[in-house]
Formats: sequence, C-alpha cells, structure tokens
Amino acid sequence: MPHLYEFKDRIIERVQQARAKSALGKRTTFAEQCLMVIYSQLERRVREITAGPVGAAFGHLTVRVKRTLGGKYLFVRLDELVSWTNEWIKSFPRDYDAIVGIPRGGLIVAAIIACKFGIPLTTPDLFSSSTSPASWMPQWGGKSKTITAQGWRPRFNKVLLVDDTCVKGHSMRRSLHILHSHHKELKVHKAALMTTEDSRDLLDFYYKVLPAVWYTEWSLTDSKKGKVACDLDGVICENCPPGVDSNEALYQEWIRNAKPNVIPTFEIDAIISSRLEKDRTETERWLARHGVRYKELVLWSIQSKSERIGRAHRKAQLLLRRMPNIFWESSFKEATEIWKETKIPTLCFDEMCLFS
Repeated sequence: MPHLYEFKDRIIERVQQARAKSALGKRTTFAEQCLMVIYSQLERRVREITAGPVGAAFGHLTVRVKRTLGGKYLFVRLDELVSWTNEWIKSFPRDYDAIVGIPRGGLIVAAIIACKFGIPLTTPDLFSSSTSPASWMPQWGGKSKTITAQGWRPRFNKVLLVDDTCVKGHSMRRSLHILHSHHKELKVHKAALMTTEDSRDLLDFYYKVLPAVWYTEWSLTDSKKGKVACDLDGVICENCPPGVDSNEALYQEWIRNAKPNVIPTFEIDAIISSRLEKDRTETERWLARHGVRYKELVLWSIQSKSERIGRAHRKAQLLLRRMPNIFWESSFKEATEIWKETKIPTLCFDEMCLFS
C-alpha cells in the first residue's frame, strides 16, 4: 500500500507541474496534456459523486476520497497580484476614459491600472450614480462634456471593467448590467486577472487561467471555501512576544490585551491552539470582544506550558478527526510537519505560503 500512495503522489506532482506550466503560458508535452485531461475527468467524477446522495450519506468518507486524489490548491499572494498586474497591463489599449473596479478584490487590480494609466478610477455603482463625477474624478482632463439634469458632466465612451478573479462570472455580469442600465451606448471591455477554463470566454482580457479552487491573500477574511480550521496566536491575534510566555503575570496580561491580526468575517469551524485549557475563559472573552465567530475552540488539557511537546503532531491528530479543507497555521516549522502528517492544505502565516 505505501508504494501505491507514493505512485499517487508522483502522478499528482506531475499534473500540478503541467498545470503550472500551462498557467504560465509555457509549452506542455503531449504526455502532460493527456495526463491533465485524464486527471481533470477523474476530479470531475469525484465531484459528481461527492455532491450526490453518496456524498451526503458518507461525508467523512468522501472527504478522504478527495484527499487521496490530492486536494492541491493554489495560493496567490498580494505581491504576486501586483507583479502579475504590472506585467498584464503592458498589452492593454490606452484609450479608456475610466477604469471601473469591482469591489473588493477587483479594486486592488483596478487601482494599479488606473495609477499606471493616469486615468480615473471608480466602481460600477459610483460610475452609474446620479452624483457628480467630481467625487471620483478630480479632473476632467479636457474630456468632452454633455449637459444633464445635474449640470455639465464628462462624456464617457469606453471603460475597462476589472475584477481580480472570474470564476462563474456573476459579479462581472451584475456590474456590466449596472453600467449599461445607465449608459446604454457605453463600450465596456471586461477584464479579470485570474479566471477558470469555463469562464475565460466571458472576458476580453485575462492574465492567468487557474484551477477551479484557489486562495488569495487579500480575500482570506471574507472568502470561505469549505471547512476552515485555524491556529490562534500568530493568526487570529498577534504572536506572543519573546519572554512573555515564560512570565505568567505578563502572559495573562498579554492574553487579555493581545492585538488582533486576521479576523475572518465568516464562522471558523475550529480554532486549534496550543494555549492551555486553564486559559479558556480569558481566551473566549478576547474572541467575543473582537467579534470572532467559531464553532469549536480546542485548547490543550495539560497542567503547564512546559509540557507542550509535539505541538505539530497534536494539531495534526486533531485535524485528522475534523478533516477541514484548509488549516491556517502561524509557524512555518509546524505547518510543514502538519502538512506532511495530514496532507490537509496548510497555510503558513509566517511565510504566507500554502503547503498543498
């Protein structure tokens, strides 16, 4: 059986390498193309099975099936978004009257484009509102103007509608409808930095075609994909400062007043921490005070912090009982060990990288 798993891992690695080459526009061999097609069909079949009655009846089993097939995901950092956008816009036309960014992620990409091109930046709702464009367009730049009930306004002929991702196209279609409902003759080019194979035809411009499941650094707090489990110190709140952990009085003060770090807008399925069980009350108070919603808080039932040996192994065992789709871990060392032991995608906050 170990040989079978090693073979499976090698196949998955080859598929991911081929997909990465394809996403970057590099040439793939005929064998790699065949492997990607076969693997995609296998993934689609697994999705069909796990979404049907079998998946509903044997949820814990189907999660393990998907994990065996490799649940490899892509993680995109904020610095990569900036780098990709700067490279992408080199091929853009320069005759747009405005850049229209779809909130929230699309505004990041749109802001970079607008700054590079030196033209106004707005949103679909703001562009189509009856308010004066002076609120988002400080200078008309000599553009031709037309008179309306609100007074003289610049005339827009062509805009670029931008989003960071386009998976199913709902946001893009909604935004396009808003623009055309107020400006019927407006020419709109649709662009997304990242898209899927199924949605690329909805766009006029895109930079990368990526797998169906990915995570982005800028949408971690508001985009939940499946079950999410996470560490506490170094993720939800700041890491404990050096020297504080060994002084109980300072440690208790820190627990009460730790600075928040990443507070998700969604409900976390499980918070798995190396804090001791005796600190539960103060920890729960802190979480409530900062609006952290969660289903389960797992602390360590030991007597003292000196007994905290094998932290990564403990977390790995707890995760295997819960089988989340992703785990957020602060420590690079522990993230590495957790991923090796569980094969559950593990996002390391220290280095902002995903083990998957």
